[in-house]
Amino acid sequence: MSEYKEYTDIQLVTLLKVRNEEAFAEIFDRYWGILYIHAQRMLQDEMSAKDVVQEVFIGLWKKSAILNVHDNLSSYLFVAVRNKVLNLIRDNKVRTDYTGLFAMYIEEYAHETLDQLYEKELLEVIEEVVQSLPERMRQVFELSRKEYLSHRQIAERLHISEKTVKRQVSNALQVLRAQLLDK
Repeated sequence: MSEYKEYTDIQLVTLLKVRNEEAFAEIFDRYWGILYIHAQRMLQDEMSAKDVVQEVFIGLWKKSAILNVHDNLSSYLFVAVRNKVLNLIRDNKVRTDYTGLFAMYIEEYAHETLDQLYEKELLEVIEEVVQSLPERMRQVFELSRKEYLSHRQIAERLHISEKTVKRQVSNALQVLRAQLLDK
């Protein structure tokens, strides 16, 4: 049985300030279990609770020379655990919020990007089909759909009847529909 078991917390803290490893080991043995239970109740996660308590003890050792605990070591340790837990929760919330925002971004813009790709592919297929149309039909269709000319304007420009323009546009659309359904 270690002689340090009989020491008070204040005596152990005094020894800890001069980096006494046995005093640190006694503090660890006294408080690890209860601090773990405290952290585990707050986090509902065994591994995170162990990590939090371990970080508190690492911090206690690192800061032992400047430790400012005058009367209640247990209160100091419980507050340290509570603060670590709150920091962990805050950090996880930030990470979760960031992950959520990233997922929203991906969902919103990935669909937009895919839509743009599909649109580009569709336009390429349409252009390919339009280029395969007979010369006069292609010419009428392009004036109608690319230059937005009316049937009358196309008829005047090409010196054909409006009825011919209407039939050529209708035939071009039928060819396009059929080709697009095949692809």
